[in-house]
Amino acid sequence: MNEHTNELHKIKMWLRLGAISYEKAKELAILHLEALNEMAAKIAKKHGIKPRKITFSAFMR
Repeated sequence: MNEHTNELHKIKMWLRLGAISYEKAKELAILHLEALNEMAAKIAKKHGIKPRKITFSAFMR
């Protein structure tokens, strides 16, 4: 989980610096977001609650 979060923070930094476009950032981030959401679903199922999905726009705020 930590590696996915670190990669997402790098992508966020590159986007804010203007090194990559919004579309390219979204392209790079999608796999990491899917992995985080999958882990969140497993944890939520374990505790019997509904998982909170992370979207690209929410993470980049």
